[in-house]
Amino acid sequence: MLSPLTNPIRSLSGRLALAVASAVAIALLLLTGLSTWREVERYAAAKREVLRMTAQILAASAAQATAQGDEVAALSTLRAIAHGQALVYASVERADGEILAEQGIGLRLADDIDLDQGSVSPLDLMTTRTLRVSVPILENARPIGRVVLVSDNRDLAERIAEVGLTAVLAGLLALALGLAVSMGLQRSVTRPLAALARTMDGVRLGHDYSKRAETGSGEVGALAESFNDLLQAVNERDRAIARYSAGLEEEIRLRTHDLIEAKQSADEANAAKSVFLATMSHEIRTPMNGMLVMAELLASADLPPRQQRYAKVIARSGQSLLAIINDILDFAKVEAGRLEVERIPLSPRDVADTVVTLFAERARAAGLDLAAQIAGDVPRSFLGDPVRLGQVLGNFVSNALKFTAAGHVLVRMEMEQEASGPVLRIAVTDTGIGIPQDRLAGIFTAFTQADQSIARRFGGTGLGLSIAERLIVAMGGRVGVESRLGEGSTFWARIPVEGAESAEPLVRRAPAVPGAVCFGEIGGATRAALMADLQTAGFHPAQSGEGHWIVEAAELLASGRRPDGACRVIALVPIGDSSGPGLVRAGLADAVVRRPIAQAEWRPLLTALSDGAPLAVEAPEADEGAAAVLPSFAGARVLLADDSAVNREVASEALGRFGVCDIVCVEDGQAAVEAAAANRFDLVLMDGSMPVLDGFSAAAAIRAGEARDGTERVPIVALTAHVVGDGAESWQAAGMDGMLAKPFTLAQLGALLARHLQTATHDDPADVAASPVSSAAVRISENALLDEPTIANLEELGDRDFLERILRLYVAQAPQALLELKDALARDDAPAVSRAAHSLKSMSANIGAVQVKDRAGAIERTARDGDLAGLGDGASGLDSLLTRTVSALHLRLGVPAEDATSEQEETTRKLGALELC
Repeated sequence: MLSPLTNPIRSLSGRLALAVASAVAIALLLLTGLSTWREVERYAAAKREVLRMTAQILAASAAQATAQGDEVAALSTLRAIAHGQALVYASVERADGEILAEQGIGLRLADDIDLDQGSVSPLDLMTTRTLRVSVPILENARPIGRVVLVSDNRDLAERIAEVGLTAVLAGLLALALGLAVSMGLQRSVTRPLAALARTMDGVRLGHDYSKRAETGSGEVGALAESFNDLLQAVNERDRAIARYSAGLEEEIRLRTHDLIEAKQSADEANAAKSVFLATMSHEIRTPMNGMLVMAELLASADLPPRQQRYAKVIARSGQSLLAIINDILDFAKVEAGRLEVERIPLSPRDVADTVVTLFAERARAAGLDLAAQIAGDVPRSFLGDPVRLGQVLGNFVSNALKFTAAGHVLVRMEMEQEASGPVLRIAVTDTGIGIPQDRLAGIFTAFTQADQSIARRFGGTGLGLSIAERLIVAMGGRVGVESRLGEGSTFWARIPVEGAESAEPLVRRAPAVPGAVCFGEIGGATRAALMADLQTAGFHPAQSGEGHWIVEAAELLASGRRPDGACRVIALVPIGDSSGPGLVRAGLADAVVRRPIAQAEWRPLLTALSDGAPLAVEAPEADEGAAAVLPSFAGARVLLADDSAVNREVASEALGRFGVCDIVCVEDGQAAVEAAAANRFDLVLMDGSMPVLDGFSAAAAIRAGEARDGTERVPIVALTAHVVGDGAESWQAAGMDGMLAKPFTLAQLGALLARHLQTATHDDPADVAASPVSSAAVRISENALLDEPTIANLEELGDRDFLERILRLYVAQAPQALLELKDALARDDAPAVSRAAHSLKSMSANIGAVQVKDRAGAIERTARDGDLAGLGDGASGLDSLLTRTVSALHLRLGVPAEDATSEQEETTRKLGALELC
């Protein structure tokens, strides 16, 4: 088979020969045609001359005969002269056209070509058989007739044949010469091209770049030289590639080795960083555990005011330091890619309430107004991570409070629609110092603040916003900031909303309710949040006059009277302020609500305000300086394993605050295993890092012993400072039931004890007196039932008789409310359950029965949602709780326990100021 490069060369030779032959043939045809055409023209001209000359001779000879009309003489003249073989006809005609004499065939006259007409077409000459000429017969220069001669043209074909033969011979000669030239061209052009093609074909098929093409002269030689140069360049490239390939493998090997070493170094550095963070966290948290817990215990002790403030400063400073450590650890988790985001139902309103409540005291101390504004279309719940979302919002609020000297901080939540679907936009706006425009781009970068002077002035690590940004990205959202220097900033986050539960209607608007709402001197953030909800409910703002009023409690106390034209007055009381009940008792306000506004408290109030219903509002919480109400776990046996004497002392003291007196302390894990095997404990608190046997191995050994002996499983909780690294999750593998990170607070310890221990209860005061628990523990158990600030208000309000009447009234009404509650539960009447629970909650709140109030409030909230499942057990537990509460009230108020009477007239007048609904 011919190669693709050889075939074109061979076809080129054929095409060249065909071109030469075609050119010769075309030239021959053109030359033959032209020669024939010219020969015919020459033949016509010569024939015309010969015939005219012959005709003129006949005309001269026949002139006399024509003049005399002598036919015989005229015919004799024709016979004598017109006897040429070419002539086929001759005639002598008189002037009138009559034929005097004629010779030849006369029938052909009609087809003759008249040569006297001038130009005659050669084509006509070749298609006819006869030619005609005529000349006049003159006598004394006067025409007396004419001579007509007709000749045939049979000799024309012979002449054309001669011309054609000559042209063919010339063409054959030209073809021979052309083929000779073609062969010469093939030898000089096509053969070198064919050789070059064969060389190229060999290089292509054999990849042999050492071959060279034959060179010659001319363009083909230049082409061959260029091809040879190309092969030379390819050879040099191949040699360079070979040399590079030879060194490349070695280079790859070296670089791979370097990469492996770098990766190992990076892994070792990352592992070292993780170990360092875990060690640092453990070593810092261990001494902080003693400092913070003891500071908290000291702050809650009976100290002079100045020393108590010192203790609170120590506790707050320790918490600030712990927050910084937590930021660093969170950042380390993000950097290591170990940050996990949950997808569980969360309530954005609950998140907002939690955050503003958490920062309420900080905002109040700084003189700032803090509020949250939740749009009506925000879903009731959607899938997300409530803890991480609260952390993000808390970072934004903390940052805003830090950099705001005066004004307010407003949290906004609203829905927006994007191409990817609905998103929740969370924005925190402040009236602080603002951020320069050139610093906005890097504000979410780790360890970055606007400038160093801000870091020195306000403190902080610069990690909070970076962590918030990464948390939002992990949730599939994005963050941003808008700010003007000196005017404030707005930090926002947008997160996608999935699995949303439709937003609940804000209120049920009643047309008959007056629609005007007036505001006193309240903060800008609180005003904006309240006004947005009020306008959604159909209310409109007013400067003064008739309408509902929302004013600060301090403003009411200063004026000592209700605003003019006020329909109902709602007093805003800072969290921790106890002036609210006094305002209601004095008739200055119809209800009080804590500030910062919590949606869970504000929305029921707004619904009642809109519907014209009674304002059912709980009394504000007592001041944070009051002693915390702690549950009692008297009689519980606890095994405490920790190698640090300070930690054992701290944990023992903290457990003692909860009435736990039977505490066994050991210093290592092996001793803990032996103690757990020898004695029965209700709870084991196990440190993770201990000598001889660490806490996790000790827990595993205890679990193995329980499985071997078939004994009851004892709750084991890791009391450890390991919050990052392997130790942070080792408690799960060891079979422990939970983990309490050091340092812990009393509230965290109480929640832990509540999960794993049964709260100590006593049916009557005699049991308390007979209990082996210390008197401090007894007081804690009593105070868990009662709210001291409310009791103090009752004592200030009246004398002993008044207290006795209040107690008798409560003893008479509370069981009746409880009976109505149980009856409503038996009928599955949710509205009746809600009303009865609310009545019991309200009267219990007025008299300070805090546990009864909380239990009844929980039942009321559940009944409002229409879910009565499981409420029967909760209501049955109210019997004994109410009995213990009444006994505690008798002891606390110093009132003897007597049968309830109907002496209520004076008491009802004074209780009118206490009833909240």
